[in-house]
Amino acid sequence: MGGLLIVDDDAALRSWARRVLTAQGYECTLAPDADAAREALAADTFEIALLDVNLPGESGIELLADLRIDHPTMAVMMVTGEDDLGLATSAIELGAYGYLVKPVRAGELLINVTNALHRRRRETQLRRRFERLEGTGDEMAGALRRAIDSSGLSPDVENAFQSDGIRRLVRLAEFRDEETGQHMLRMGRYCELLALQLGLSEEHCERMRIASELHDVGKVAIPDRILLKPGKLTVAEFDVMKTHAEMGHRLLADSDTELLRLAATIALTHHERWDGGGYPHGIAAEEIPLEGRIAAVADVFDALTSDRIYRPAFPVGLAVDMMEAERGRQFEPEVLDAMRATFDHIDAVRRTHAD
Repeated sequence: MGGLLIVDDDAALRSWARRVLTAQGYECTLAPDADAAREALAADTFEIALLDVNLPGESGIELLADLRIDHPTMAVMMVTGEDDLGLATSAIELGAYGYLVKPVRAGELLINVTNALHRRRRETQLRRRFERLEGTGDEMAGALRRAIDSSGLSPDVENAFQSDGIRRLVRLAEFRDEETGQHMLRMGRYCELLALQLGLSEEHCERMRIASELHDVGKVAIPDRILLKPGKLTVAEFDVMKTHAEMGHRLLADSDTELLRLAATIALTHHERWDGGGYPHGIAAEEIPLEGRIAAVADVFDALTSDRIYRPAFPVGLAVDMMEAERGRQFEPEVLDAMRATFDHIDAVRRTHAD
């Protein structure tokens, strides 16, 4: 088992925690304050740290903030005698994996340490998986794109979708996000219908259908504790979640294949807003590519009308009304008009391909 660092100014509690954890096979290092903790971190590597909030000198919260920067792959659990919701919220927003209130029982300590380590190891596995895809830089990202480009894409769009490279990317995104289900298929059909209604060529509309299925492929880089969180994300967690747009673009951009270049554009821009309040770049109105404006409407409609782990689906009529309330703000009016004009077809796709 990996090493644990126990940081607490109470010698008796440090010793008790070490006895409980070493009995289960954990190797523990003790530190009475932040300075001693930093000395231990300079000398060794730890999977998890248990930090007392009220340390002499530098507080545990201050140390936590530094650890998230200097040791981002280490899990951190906060331990305190104060049952303070505000303090707990601050710790979680800074990246703590949990918050224990003294007196801590042995079983409670072991369960929380085990869960934190399990989460950390899963995140490490996912991070390594993504690094194998993206590589350590542009060289490996380029290798991925070259592999996809050379995977036999046919000039015929339908045959292109059968290519192993495209299908693997779609499956990869599905594997990471339990919310997807039929989401990617519906997303593609919605985008195709909207594009047809807006007068794009049939060939381009078909490319839209395929490319838009890759809109969330960047989520392969988002940790499970954020991607699969059952409740509302904190500000810090949402900042991490938002990186999926640029990450998806990095995976898909600079391809020699028109289909993947289109997919990269959609991945990057499907969370931009008509009024400029979206992400990642805050561009507005026609600065946003039309494909991104279409994907934004399709993605939100599907999100509102699908069950989520934190809420049930909204009724279809209410979902449309909610989107209309964002006319000219989140959504381009013309794309909303296109959705209304072809709504019978869109709703047929929703019912036929329900999760």
